Amino acid sequence: MSSSSHDQPVDLVIRFTTAIPDVVIRVPSAKLTTPLGLRQQIRSQLPAPYAANRLRLISAGKVLPDATALSKCINIPPPPPRAKNDSAGLKDKTKGKAPAESSVSRVYIHCSIGDALTPEDIASEAEAAEKADKALLTDVKGESTPTSNQDATTTSSTPAPRGFDRLLSAGFSPADVANLRAQFMAIQAHTHTPDTMPTGDELRSLEERWLENDPANAANGGAAGTDEEGGLEDMLWGNLMGFFWPIAAACWLMREEGIWTRRMQISVLSGLLVNLTFGFLRITS
Repeated sequence: MSSSSHDQPVDLVIRFTTAIPDVVIRVPSAKLTTPLGLRQQIRSQLPAPYAANRLRLISAGKVLPDATALSKCINIPPPPPRAKNDSAGLKDKTKGKAPAESSVSRVYIHCSIGDALTPEDIASEAEAAEKADKALLTDVKGESTPTSNQDATTTSSTPAPRGFDRLLSAGFSPADVANLRAQFMAIQAHTHTPDTMPTGDELRSLEERWLENDPANAANGGAAGTDEEGGLEDMLWGNLMGFFWPIAAACWLMREEGIWTRRMQISVLSGLLVNLTFGFLRITS
């Protein structure tokens, strides 16, 4: 139901769990009425033996919360259409006497009558109902006050998250983002040395590229073609160095850790193994 319909009068048919006839209470606006306030109106129409008893209002199988607007805790159907009179004589006869109830929504609410309350409890409930209605009226007035300009000014000074930090607003936890970033850095370690590992804005740019464009390109440093060529070059030079200068390459590899990429190191070891294989075959032949 639209919010404008909540501003219309509503007939609440109170159906009791005991043998008490239904009571119809009209509220001018469901947005400005709380179940606490409605209970005060029900008490005023109950017979004397039950007026001081504990009341619980139930709708759709749920107990209505005390300080919540009725528009938020009950389902208000649209008002029925006005009946149209077919004959002109009937129009003249009923002119000015059409009941207003024909255009008012009607909602049934069950009321459970419990044990008797003390006068102090009844007075406390009446005071709470008055405060709840006032607070509800204040909230409704506050909702109509524009605060978008102030909020825009406040949020405009905050920089927008970049890279994987954007996933925090999509429901990812900080631990998930940290785990994803660690995996991303592990991929970068295959194509970068410790001295050339991306950090700061450069890392955020790679993460942005991975999220928005081509994950394969971004994860490998942003350019798949360049990385592929660099990988082939590392393999070629590594195998040549391992085959022709095995001792020098092995010493350099052990002493200068972090200078070569992992692909280069594997290529050097591969060339060294090929050299040893050829040497062994030459000795045995």
